[in-house]
Amino acid sequence: MHGNMSALVVIAAFLLCGVNAAGYSQWETQCMDYYATDENYNLDELPAQMYVVYYWPPNQRQRDTCEFINFKKLTHEETAEARFQCGNLTLPSNETVMKASYINNRGKHVNLLFYGQDEVKEMYRACDKNISKYIFKKVNDNYILGINCSAGGRGMLFSRFMASSTEVHSVVENIGIMSGREGSPDCPLPNY
Repeated sequence: MHGNMSALVVIAAFLLCGVNAAGYSQWETQCMDYYATDENYNLDELPAQMYVVYYWPPNQRQRDTCEFINFKKLTHEETAEARFQCGNLTLPSNETVMKASYINNRGKHVNLLFYGQDEVKEMYRACDKNISKYIFKKVNDNYILGINCSAGGRGMLFSRFMASSTEVHSVVENIGIMSGREGSPDCPLPNY
């Protein structure tokens, strides 16, 4: 009887894990279907530096200063080196690969790689992590919306400059696809 109970617990755990994995994949697909609009953002248009000024949903705690991200287009040699460092990474050799570098809220230096010619881009974080599905959307000349469909549709608003609180809230209110979602700045924005 005890052996049968153990087997049932193992089977139940396996099924629950399978349901969660399938549900996550389904959510990822639903997110891409919802946010993809055939407006393919060209990664070559990413500015060299941007601030992250707003998150959907809000972060649990605000940073003291706004996150600053550097974007750099990798050379063919740098792409080959990244491919070599992680044996299972299939970076394209004939497409733009952008490296995003920033310091996270724990003080750790983070590098991400974005690539793909379709609207839904690939985002690589580390060899031991799954490749994420990511969408960039140009809001206007100064703002870009980023949506990580592999993180439950987490949204980030990137700005070319440190914008005022009033301007950021005005931009956020005019992003129709994000309306109804709770969000907030991740750092103190100036009030000018």
